[in-house]
Amino acid sequence: VPVFCVYRSLLSLQVEESMMDVYDLVYEEVRRNASSFRREELTAIHKAFLCCGKHSPFGDTTDVESKTCPPGQAHNSGQDCLREIQFFLKKHMDFVTTLLGITIGFTVYGMILTSFLWFTIHFSTNLDRKGKYILR
Repeated sequence: VPVFCVYRSLLSLQVEESMMDVYDLVYEEVRRNASSFRREELTAIHKAFLCCGKHSPFGDTTDVESKTCPPGQAHNSGQDCLREIQFFLKKHMDFVTTLLGITIGFTVYGMILTSFLWFTIHFSTNLDRKGKYILR
């Protein structure tokens, strides 16, 4: 069980870091070059997570946020997307882990059942004689 907990925390950490890296990449590309494709991606992320932008120590994010945030959220400073993504993943990772565990359990059960049936059929060469008795 401890190995499963370590694996779960590592998996959670990797997923979280990947999501944050993707958001940072898209955000910085929109900030540097306002291509319409990346701006649409950033707008979709903001709508999906109900957040707007990220807090920057330099304070130069208002131009990006005004173009990509849904109406009514552009000036909501409490909705930092990096925190919202992190909260969303932590909230839903338990469900994903449970679903993954159930799936692995059914897979192992199916493999054991299949191997049992295969060995039963393979080593029972007299299946056609079943029920036929010779009286002496």
